[in-house]
Amino acid sequence: MGERNQKKQLELREKKKLWRQGGSREGVERQHRLGKLSARERLELLFDKGSFVEYGTFALPGSSLHGIDKQFAPGDGVVIGFGRVEGRLVWAVSQDFTVLGGSMGQHHCKKISRAGEEAARNGCPCVYFWDGGGGRIQEAWFDELYKCMIIASKNSGYIPTVSVICGPCAGGSAYAPVLNDFLICVDKTSKLYLCGPRVIEAATGERVSEEELAGAYAENFISGNAHQWAANDQEAIWHVKKYLSYMPQNCQEKTPILPCEDDGNRRIWELDTIIPDESGKAYDVREVIRLLADEGSIYEYQPYWAQNLVTCFGWILGETVGWIANQPKVKAGCFDIDASDKFARFVDILDCYNIPIITLTDTAGFLPGKEQEHGGIIRHGAKTLEAVFRATVPKIQVVLRKQIGGAGMPMGLNLWNLDMNLYWPTLDYGLMNARSACQFITRQRVKEDPEHREEILQEAMEEFIGARTPYAMAGHLWADDIIEPNETRIYLIQALEMLRNKNPDLLPIPERKRKHGVSPR
Repeated sequence: MGERNQKKQLELREKKKLWRQGGSREGVERQHRLGKLSARERLELLFDKGSFVEYGTFALPGSSLHGIDKQFAPGDGVVIGFGRVEGRLVWAVSQDFTVLGGSMGQHHCKKISRAGEEAARNGCPCVYFWDGGGGRIQEAWFDELYKCMIIASKNSGYIPTVSVICGPCAGGSAYAPVLNDFLICVDKTSKLYLCGPRVIEAATGERVSEEELAGAYAENFISGNAHQWAANDQEAIWHVKKYLSYMPQNCQEKTPILPCEDDGNRRIWELDTIIPDESGKAYDVREVIRLLADEGSIYEYQPYWAQNLVTCFGWILGETVGWIANQPKVKAGCFDIDASDKFARFVDILDCYNIPIITLTDTAGFLPGKEQEHGGIIRHGAKTLEAVFRATVPKIQVVLRKQIGGAGMPMGLNLWNLDMNLYWPTLDYGLMNARSACQFITRQRVKEDPEHREEILQEAMEEFIGARTPYAMAGHLWADDIIEPNETRIYLIQALEMLRNKNPDLLPIPERKRKHGVSPR
């Protein structure tokens, strides 16, 4: 190589080194004082050592290229590229708050959209780290911002997409992470909102801090926008890796089956005594899930919001499954507006990525009340029915105890194309609880003979309860089998094996394209 070319090569090395430093050293130190990592530190922690490949390094703001803004802004405030996470190919985007506050200009948004497009083209997950000040005033950036959002929306359900809110993510840019499959907020540093405190105060006179309005607590416990809460950036990246470990590379693949040495015929005797004798007494359904799943494999999705419904990933003999369970400890396991939304979204996630659904049913119905009705519980509840009917992945229900009212429908009645429906002998089934139903049925008799009210009611309840035993339900073919609690895991393993090659294109039969049926002659 000639001397002139050698100089150019050295110049390139120096330029890359300078550009890849991001903002000033003081800016990085300021990030650390706030408890935050820099953009590249996040990527170093996410990717396997030495595997990250960056591109778009020399991007600059459109404003500086047009002479509007002379400030040096390497990479236009965002780092993109690909590499390996636990050996799997993954794309990533990381906003750099040390460069123009991570604000979004034309080239900044083009880089984000490019990463999302490349990830989808190659059928690989994409991870986004949001830490920026929203749109950049100097540039007409809106078209590229909305393209970025459209890419996020189109990729959701096609490839696994994960967003981590590490700092501010405000205004129009807040839509992009919410369009991803999985959203993590970092405690004390994340701020996710459309209208900030100043705008709210100017418009309504209400004063609220950023943390109270849109911090990690608010997004996880109150709004339900987030699906996980992390103490810091390091823990957030652990959550990213954990979530991806349950996912396939894309929607056209199945999740890998991991090696597992557990005995598939193992009975779990603790399950025989986990349901209290008293129908109204609570217990923690997460303990049931823990006993049924492979040891240490449970990972909750939205653990802090709508806690009357438990949604989580786990493994059974190394196969990824999604668990949905009513939580008797909270609101008696009733469905309400928030639980309905949580259910519908989680079913969509499982169905998109070919993950079997296992529901553990113990619900007293939909939560009654004016607030729920006026809030649109009918509309929100309908989302659950639409989601579960549309799902074509294997669907298995285990009724642990109560299956009361309309809330039993999304959990898995046979009309929703259940593949396997199992009852424990502790089943209590009906359109409403026994006492309420019998009070309604016997109201005329009680009116005529009020002195024997309790005797009439008790007699009706005994008859009513006797007619809705698990055996009566199985007699109507509502159940495929009634099983002992201790053998539930064995049945789940057998059902998953049976359903491993389920072909949704074969059902429902009326929708198949065929000339005619074969006559039995």
